[in-house]
Amino acid sequence: MIEELLAHHILDHSFGISLFGIQLPITQHSVYMFFISVFLLIFLAVFVRKQSGRVKTALEMFVTFVRDEIAIPNLGEKEGRKLTPFFCTLLIFLLTANYIGMLPGSRTITSNISVTGGMALLSLVLIMGLSIKENGPIGCLKTFIPGGVPGWLVPLLFPLEILSLIIKVFVLAVRLFANMTAGHIVLIGLFSFIFIMGERSIAAGYGTAGPVLGMTLFVSILELLVAAIQAYVFTLLTAIFAGLQMHSH
Repeated sequence: MIEELLAHHILDHSFGISLFGIQLPITQHSVYMFFISVFLLIFLAVFVRKQSGRVKTALEMFVTFVRDEIAIPNLGEKEGRKLTPFFCTLLIFLLTANYIGMLPGSRTITSNISVTGGMALLSLVLIMGLSIKENGPIGCLKTFIPGGVPGWLVPLLFPLEILSLIIKVFVLAVRLFANMTAGHIVLIGLFSFIFIMGERSIAAGYGTAGPVLGMTLFVSILELLVAAIQAYVFTLLTAIFAGLQMHSH
């Protein structure tokens, strides 16, 4: 039973279809990603076209926050303004995915390491693309060589700097995946405690239910906060890493 509850939230099951003899790996999480994307496109298109309203005001405040607190401080005025739409898209997609995953009967796509890994690779493409645009191909390679380093240390530090960037991006994927998965595991652990005590005696099971439900409510509220924080941290660190790589010396 516990395995089924956990699988219901975080495990991905393929129901791929065959097209011209090619098996397309369509999974539950890929379907959820598609529907989240379509939902955001429709939702944002409807409210952006409105002249006024609370939702549009909230969206304008959201864009302003991303531009002034994430994009421009880390990437500079010019690139920050250009990439504000990207960071807005990244943040609102992660927020929506995290919160939809908390609904009963839904799937948490950000608790799939393949999903978070793909998004981290997208961040890596952005980081390297901005570095090449800012410094040129040769200059981009030079950003992996710290300034003032003796020539004999370059062959050692160059691969280490590249590895450091790869680890940073890898940590982006693991942090989001681990935090979203951990919340569900804690909830499952709390619920399982009721059944463990219930095996000892029915009275113990019923006596445990009240405190456990209270703790479950607290953890659920905490998970709401974690979902927002992790989406923000992923977006912020992507901007920070991109800015560091652009202006590295």
